[in-house]
Amino acid sequence: MKIALMTNNYKPFMGGVPISIERLKNGLEGLGHQVTVFAPTYEEQEEEENVFRYATCMKKFIGGVVLPNPFDRRIEEEFKNHDFDIIHVHHPMLIGRTAVYLSKKYHVPLTFTYHTRYEQYVECYTKSRLIEKLTPLYLRAFLKHCSFVFAPTQGIKDYLAETCKVYPERIGILPTGIEEANFLVREEEAFRIREDYQAQDMPLLITVSRMAQEKNVDFLLQSLALFRERWKKPFRMLMIGDGPDRERYEQTAARLGLSEEICFTGKIPNREIPPYFAAADAFLFASRTETQGIVILEAFAGKTPVIAVEASGVKDIVKSGWNGILTEENTEQFAKELCSFLKSAPARKRMEENAGQSALAYREEAVALQASRYYNSVINEAEGKEKAWKVNTVF
Repeated sequence: MKIALMTNNYKPFMGGVPISIERLKNGLEGLGHQVTVFAPTYEEQEEEENVFRYATCMKKFIGGVVLPNPFDRRIEEEFKNHDFDIIHVHHPMLIGRTAVYLSKKYHVPLTFTYHTRYEQYVECYTKSRLIEKLTPLYLRAFLKHCSFVFAPTQGIKDYLAETCKVYPERIGILPTGIEEANFLVREEEAFRIREDYQAQDMPLLITVSRMAQEKNVDFLLQSLALFRERWKKPFRMLMIGDGPDRERYEQTAARLGLSEEICFTGKIPNREIPPYFAAADAFLFASRTETQGIVILEAFAGKTPVIAVEASGVKDIVKSGWNGILTEENTEQFAKELCSFLKSAPARKRMEENAGQSALAYREEAVALQASRYYNSVINEAEGKEKAWKVNTVF
């Protein structure tokens, strides 16, 4: 089938949505489908086959993303060049409205993935309770135009049904797939990472995140300061990623006396990150705006337990005491649980094995196959309605 994937952000921007879209594209193409990604233009982008770049209004917008121009006429011109069977849009605003327009004009079924807890994201930047309340109302209106909606986890599916009033039969669970490379890290690669950061004889902790407000990095730094007081031994923490608040976080780490323990690595290409997961003793995660948390699954593929703040999306895949530990958003509790985890070698070993098992269900090809099944169901239903309409108009 011919599939249009539409997004407000994509490579080279580093984030969960671009990663999810790229892996879905690769998986679907591996199954023989024709996929075109409609993505905004970036100055540092690389040319890529089957990726159409539309115009950008602003190079820097909220959280460091670009502000795309969904009114670029070339979008429709490119869309008409393909006889698409289905549209899969990944944002309800901007390109989301363009997707609705194209779906209605060209009678192509529209699907949507709910990637982001938008009301929580908006609250981080605006502190507006009004906008937080209005966001679900906007989503309800947008979702009425969609033939089918994808949720990364069961918890998000429940949210869409209960808060956004989407009929449960119109929601399917479709997580982000994990690339095979995440499962194939050699021991010497992981050991080299520990050598590079002088962590051969001490715990190595990591997080992979955009260095931005909505990721709750301040909480993580404050928790690590308390952990250091409890642990009283050397450790290393790698903060992998870049973003608009990185410099401020570096200053916060210095103020908390964590300059020797924490290393801000900056952006590391996604294909180079698997050895970091495999090398770490624990993956730390504090974000409360995730619908799934792709990096959690990548950590699992490296047999790395996850210690995270309990939040929607995250709690669907991290089972406390099984493949990681969930805590309240409380720095004292987070520090205490991290300390207990590192002190118990048997429990840590058990969680490592369980984390690896947890990752197997999220392999890239399995997720793409599930997506194609959903697409076929939506297309068949749309064709059935079209035939019924034609019969009714004749008689």
